[in-house]
Amino acid sequence: MDQPESILIMRLGAIGDCLRVLPALAALRRAFPNAKIGWAVEHWVLPVLADHPMVDRFHVLNRKQLRAGSRPALKEMNRHIAEIRAEQYQVLLDFHGRAKSGWIGWRSGIPLRIGYAKGQSTEKNHWFTNHQVRLEDPLENRVSRFLHLLEPLGVQASFDPKNSGIFIPEPWRNAARAWYGEVGKPALAAYPGCSKHQAAYHRWPVEKWVELLRRLDGDGTQTVLFWGPDEADYVRTIHQQAGVGLLAPNTKLVEMMAMLGQFRAFIGTNSAAMHMAWLQGVPSAFFSGPALPKTDGPLNPVLGV
Repeated sequence: MDQPESILIMRLGAIGDCLRVLPALAALRRAFPNAKIGWAVEHWVLPVLADHPMVDRFHVLNRKQLRAGSRPALKEMNRHIAEIRAEQYQVLLDFHGRAKSGWIGWRSGIPLRIGYAKGQSTEKNHWFTNHQVRLEDPLENRVSRFLHLLEPLGVQASFDPKNSGIFIPEPWRNAARAWYGEVGKPALAAYPGCSKHQAAYHRWPVEKWVELLRRLDGDGTQTVLFWGPDEADYVRTIHQQAGVGLLAPNTKLVEMMAMLGQFRAFIGTNSAAMHMAWLQGVPSAFFSGPALPKTDGPLNPVLGV
């Protein structure tokens, strides 16, 4: 299909993965400026994408309902599918690659459903798509992996740091600039935390963070510690024991993204915050945990260590 009139992006979560779809969204919008582009996403991720000018409509799936029992879950899935079906999309790009996304796309009646080949998606997702992309390197960076999914539409694209697809409304960007000036324009943003279920294998020990912050402070480098709901106590402990650096205020997702884009460098876990930083061109040092750095880390030409 050379000139699709309507396209649905299917990436329900997580936050970091949705952010890494944005370069593909930007390439898609460049290739098809007049197409209607929708995005199917779960409700908890929507705040980091809302108001994006390249997306004509978000189809929001409420994950709370999916976890509320079989009847509420089925009712929510049917509502979500009916909403998508009503838009009559011509093309589905299944960036999610799991059974849930495949089933939603298939039930929605979208005629061309593009996904990844058998063995390169999970949970039998390939059963639900009718055009599969086989990657030469299944372990390549996820941004590149997502860009390859556009190739059946004739779109050959590579990562462009000047057009990463990140969108921050101007009021949030202006507020972030003002805040950054008020705290003295510190050089380094740090995000020590991660979600609770990843804590055992993504979090660097408290004593290591304390030592690092003190050494940085001794070299004249001021650090701001960012945090989210799952790691508030952990990050406060680091800040209190180190006795140096600044603790970021409680922030909304888009607010934190705007703030992180102001810094000269970032250090932290393999998290949504890291992707918020490097996709804005901020050089990033990161703890990859069990993931391959080339798959989950920053993509050249943005510096990642």
